[in-house]
Amino acid sequence: MSGQLDGKVAVITGTGRGIARNVALRYASEGAKIIGCDLNEETAAETVELVRKAGGEMEALYPLDLTVEENAHRLAEFAAETYGGIDILYNSAAQFRIGTIEDMTLEDWKFSQDNVLTLHFLVTKHVIPHMRKRGGGSIVFVGSTTGILGAGYPGNLSFLLSYCCAKAAILRMTVILANELAEIGVRVNSITPGAVGTEAGLVFYGEPGTESRRVSELGTLVPRLGEPDDIANAAFFLASDQASWVTGQNLIVDGGLVASGGMGPATPENKAAMAPVVKQFSVVDDKWTTTGEPKPAS
Repeated sequence: MSGQLDGKVAVITGTGRGIARNVALRYASEGAKIIGCDLNEETAAETVELVRKAGGEMEALYPLDLTVEENAHRLAEFAAETYGGIDILYNSAAQFRIGTIEDMTLEDWKFSQDNVLTLHFLVTKHVIPHMRKRGGGSIVFVGSTTGILGAGYPGNLSFLLSYCCAKAAILRMTVILANELAEIGVRVNSITPGAVGTEAGLVFYGEPGTESRRVSELGTLVPRLGEPDDIANAAFFLASDQASWVTGQNLIVDGGLVASGGMGPATPENKAAMAPVVKQFSVVDDKWTTTGEPKPAS
C-alpha cells in the first residue's frame, strides 16, 4: 500500500463486522493507527486480531454503547491517550428496528434514531476537541441510499421508516458540520453505500438466485451487490490527503442505484413503449453512423 495515512490516528465505530472491519484493515494497511469499538465483544476482538496479523496497529473498546454520552467521551479520550491524538473519524456503528408507521412503537422509533443518528452526534462531539489540537482532521459519516431515494430499500417499500429518516439526517449533519468545522481545518464528508454484501446485509438482500437478491439488484446499473472494499476504498480516499479539497460532500457508492432512480437499466420493453413518443419529438442526426464514422455519400 501507499502509506498515505502514516502517522494518522483513526477512530472507527462499529468495527466488529461488515464494512467498518474492512475500513479498519484498509486504514491500517495505509499506516494509520486504529481505535475501534463495538457492542459485540467476540467480533470486535476478531477485528483487532485481523488488523494485527496484517501488520497494523489497533486497539478497541468493547462492549461499548455509544448512545451513552459518557461512553462516546471515553472512546475519544482512549484514542488520544493511546496514540496521542485523533486525525480521522469514521462513523459507522448502527442498529435499527424496522416497521411501517402503524407497526412501529415509539420505543422502536427512538431506538433507531439513537442508534443510527444520535450516537454519531455524540462521538463526533467528543472527537472534535482532539482534532482541534491536531490542527485539523477528516470526519466521514456513513449515509444510505435509503436516506436519498424513495421510501426505503427497495425504494418503494417503507418498512425502514425510522432508519431512512435517521440516514437522511446524517446527510444534513455532514453539510452543516462541514461549515461549522472548516475554521479548525476539519473536513466532513459522507459515503452513501447501496446494497453491500456484508453478513448483515445479506439478511436483506438474500443469496444468489433468491427473489430478495433479484429485487435487490434490480435497480442498479452495475448488476451486482457492492463489496465491503468498494466502500473501504471510498473511505480511504475521503480520509486521505487525496481529498484535501473535498468537504461537505456525499459520495454515493451504490452501483448506479440513485442515478437510475432506483429503476436500473432501461428495459427493451420500456424503450419500445416510449419509442413512438421519442420519435415524435426527436430530431435525428443521420450524418454519422453509430460507430462514429461519416456515412458514405449517396
